[in-house]
Amino acid sequence: MDKFLGINPKILTRAEIVLIAILALAAFSLILTRYVNPDFVPLFNLKRLQEKVFLNTKPSPESKVEYMTFLLNVRLDEIKYILSRKKYDYLLSTSLRYSTLAGETTELIIANNLKDQAEPLKNQFLYHKQILHDLYVSYPKNTDNVEYKYLEDDINYLDIYLNKLSRLK
Repeated sequence: MDKFLGINPKILTRAEIVLIAILALAAFSLILTRYVNPDFVPLFNLKRLQEKVFLNTKPSPESKVEYMTFLLNVRLDEIKYILSRKKYDYLLSTSLRYSTLAGETTELIIANNLKDQAEPLKNQFLYHKQILHDLYVSYPKNTDNVEYKYLEDDINYLDIYLNKLSRLK
């Protein structure tokens, strides 16, 4: 059977070539964006888009919470990266992404009464709080550098979220 529906299987159509190129580009971008941090804006935006797509493909609240707790670790690593490289201009947006995700995860657990996932998230928050506190203590504090307040905000938000999770019965 040389031809199927009049198409020679040995010759790729333009559409097939374009599809293969798109899939190859998507696979390459998945690998590349895994290691991208907030200071490389174009690829970081692609990474965030991929994360949102992955989150929206999760079929249940439980699987969404699992993915979001993974992302919380990624967000904390991004904060550590920004501080270690002294790229303080990115600290506000990075810090906001972290605290927003922590709040969204907390609200998802509460809204769906996922009691079994509340305790692991509380433990994660306590661990992250200690790391954020250590970063806060070591952060240079002077009049030219007031971004340390964003770390303090993250710690305070975690306290609020811990309180909310503790009230889940």
